[in-house]
Amino acid sequence: MYIPYLFAKPFLVMLYRYFVIFFFFLGVGSVPAQVKPPLNTLHYDLEVGSAFSSSPQTPFWLRTNQYGTVPFQNPFFTLRAGLHRDYAEDTDSTTHKRKKVDWGTGTDGVLNLTLPSDKLTEILWPQVYGKIRWGSVELYGGKRRELVGLGDSTLSSGFMAWSGNALPFPKIQLQTIRFIPLKFIKSILAFKVSYAHGWFTVPYIQGAYLHQKTFYIRFGKPHWPIQFYAGLNHQVQWGGHADYLKNSPVAIEGQLPASFRDYISLITGRYPDEYANNRYNSFDGANRIGNHLGSYDFALEWRDTKRTILLYHQHPYEDASGLAFQNFPDGLTGLSLQRFSLDISKNFYLKKITFEYLNTTDQSGEKFNIVSRYQGSDNYFNHSQYVEGWSYQENTIGTPFITPHFTLKDGLNSYYFSNNRVIMGYVGSEWTLFKDITLLTRSSFSHNLGAFGQPFLSPANQFSFLLSTQFKVTQWAGVSVKGSLSFDQGQLFPNTVGGYIGLKKTW
Repeated sequence: MYIPYLFAKPFLVMLYRYFVIFFFFLGVGSVPAQVKPPLNTLHYDLEVGSAFSSSPQTPFWLRTNQYGTVPFQNPFFTLRAGLHRDYAEDTDSTTHKRKKVDWGTGTDGVLNLTLPSDKLTEILWPQVYGKIRWGSVELYGGKRRELVGLGDSTLSSGFMAWSGNALPFPKIQLQTIRFIPLKFIKSILAFKVSYAHGWFTVPYIQGAYLHQKTFYIRFGKPHWPIQFYAGLNHQVQWGGHADYLKNSPVAIEGQLPASFRDYISLITGRYPDEYANNRYNSFDGANRIGNHLGSYDFALEWRDTKRTILLYHQHPYEDASGLAFQNFPDGLTGLSLQRFSLDISKNFYLKKITFEYLNTTDQSGEKFNIVSRYQGSDNYFNHSQYVEGWSYQENTIGTPFITPHFTLKDGLNSYYFSNNRVIMGYVGSEWTLFKDITLLTRSSFSHNLGAFGQPFLSPANQFSFLLSTQFKVTQWAGVSVKGSLSFDQGQLFPNTVGGYIGLKKTW
């Protein structure tokens, strides 16, 4: 275990104190309630835990797709608390009428204590939001955990454009919360849309924004066993000012374009009316205003009473070449099988398994040609104006297999995402053991090439694995024990073995 002697004693003292706090609340929650809570849809949770590994860097699968809440360094201790009120059920059990207007809210706080580190403690707020629903339309504001794309939302290695790997940031979003069927064509076609404005609150640039929209369709009536889905998502980083942009060839006096006219231009993704003016220079004129990226998503679903099979593909784009599939076969392809009927005669039962294949090596070719219709060398997630690219608070927003330079053992280059040409295979599975214990596995093997123009001296192969479990403590209502074991082996990350153990209480 990587715990230097000088830090071991204060770490254990702090750990002891928070375990005392946890068990105090555990005891309070175990007392039979005398008064019915005023809102039966209000839920609370409290978790305390600790992680360790054989090296200072936390293993890949212990920290990946955790919405930026798991420290990069370890050992660490974490205390997490949450309060949520979700929407009521779609129909009232007595009147059988749908509740047309409803509201919800959520707040999650995370306290991390990392030893040793320059940043010993941090307080994070991965969720602070309020939402209101009118029928199938929702408006929400704040920070909320979410994924963007079509795929397996629980076992995926990470969606292509928006994976749940980074800390959520503040947005205002208007969306449909489910697919809305078009009844005039007998509900054969349904749609789901969203539109959002967000704020990139990061230290390296100030006043930067996010524009985001999605559009998806479903072909097939709700009761049909086979349904087809297709659509796309579109994200744009835009605006902002920073000292590093002063005297830069990609900005004017350190400021990126942020007028309403610029906003209208980036919404449509078209080139601006002028090649250069007093707000921007030829960089924005030739490349469109802002950092555009997203994915085309396709999925085919087959389901019956016993199982669901989902086949999906997420195709990335960062410019016109990606939109025109010039970067084929890049993207994330997955196959997921979920079983619904639990065989109680078996003590070990597979509930769900997901296979995924990721390829990001084409990128519309190696050469960049500014005068070409399809310029090439897409250089995924990197950007000349936003030096930390498609990241938030140092974590990748999209697929976590496009990795920031500081996570790598070797092969650093001048790009923030110095490894964005990757071939990866992944298997995730969920099992039930003795009906009460849940087991989860994630394993990935990746072949990493670096980036066009700055490749690794030799390809780096990497295997990462996670085994986690969770089971309820029958003596204490709402209490569960969580444990994980993970390791990294290869040339990309430091070789390490680590784990996590925690206790969680829900009310």
